[in-house]
Amino acid sequence: MNNGSRALIGLTAAALLTMAALPAASATAATSDAGSQQARPVTAAPATWGPYYSPGAKRAKALGKITATGEDHAVIPSAATLTVSGQVSDMTRGSTCGWAVFGIATVNSAGNKVSWKQHHVRTCAYRTPKTFSFTHHRVYQVELKVCAEGRAARPSIQCTAGNPAWKTIYISPH
Repeated sequence: MNNGSRALIGLTAAALLTMAALPAASATAATSDAGSQQARPVTAAPATWGPYYSPGAKRAKALGKITATGEDHAVIPSAATLTVSGQVSDMTRGSTCGWAVFGIATVNSAGNKVSWKQHHVRTCAYRTPKTFSFTHHRVYQVELKVCAEGRAARPSIQCTAGNPAWKTIYISPH
């Protein structure tokens, strides 16, 4: 993820934190016992993403779905427990591998700090998709890059910082 994207996310998070003082009546549901307004966490239906390809000759491919649970639309910024699942494929013969690299923005429990983590999945098996699934908590946003490059323990800086831009595959509704 480039610094411009992170700066934009930081500004977005700051704006959302500023808006936290605004009433969120539209995101709450009335309870029958006291007649007061309380927030209800939301579980969204799985959303599909992809297929996305590596730049150039489409030498790697990734696709899948995201399931969000526990989104609380009365809390700004809203954060969820997110399960990302899918497949990544290497579409070349030889020493190149297919990579799916995820940038994950999480919000601390106070809701005033966003931090970034990276999760990556690699396969070097020609046209044999590698299935993956992972879960993160208090997720605000997920971005993806698909790359085709040599076998290594981690994706290169060219993959994570180079072009094309990151694709946003999830952003918490607010």
